[in-house]
Amino acid sequence: MDASEDMVKVSRTLNYTTDDSATVFRIAWYSVASKPNVILEEHTEAESQVFDGAAKFSLRIANEKAFVNITVNGAKSTIGVEAEGVDEVALGAFLDGLAGSLNNALAKYESLPDNDKAKLKRALVAKACWDKTVREILNKAPLSDVYIQVAHGREMIIKATEGEANVPSLTLTTSGWLSRIESLPREETLPGNIAAELAKKSIEWKKETQDIISRYI
Repeated sequence: MDASEDMVKVSRTLNYTTDDSATVFRIAWYSVASKPNVILEEHTEAESQVFDGAAKFSLRIANEKAFVNITVNGAKSTIGVEAEGVDEVALGAFLDGLAGSLNNALAKYESLPDNDKAKLKRALVAKACWDKTVREILNKAPLSDVYIQVAHGREMIIKATEGEANVPSLTLTTSGWLSRIESLPREETLPGNIAAELAKKSIEWKKETQDIISRYI
């Protein structure tokens, strides 16, 4: 569903000071996509000399269909957040809350020791992988695209929890899923029943990964 003409738009712009714009983008992504029933609609991410990233999510605000767009401009060190929906007051309140939680998360990130920063970065990448997995499945992408996201998310979770006594269960379930789908044709979409199961499992992985992230921010 695209934003219709009768949708209103409300936006906010935040500044940040860290040099790691890619991590700022993933923290902004997490701040939106950790909320219930949020679906990634599209995303772009480019990093040459200067990072530039954008993502769009669908969700419900005040029980109405809405979209939230985030952009991170590494050249200007700014985060743009924009909400599209039918209730302008509710959208503004949502963005104010989002801006507050995002600023708090960035402050917590800056205060972390380097080892914890490294673990958090990997967990944030994994979180994005699970969102992308659901998006690829909904878009009926070929198995190769889905497989890459699951494999990369699993790798990042392993690194994010390296050395911990309790190994997250998702390291085992992701391994099992990779084994289950790796023999299927890579250029074809997943069969419907398997796709539905994997999308449901990816949402569980998102929640487990968010628990890991919440230790830090």
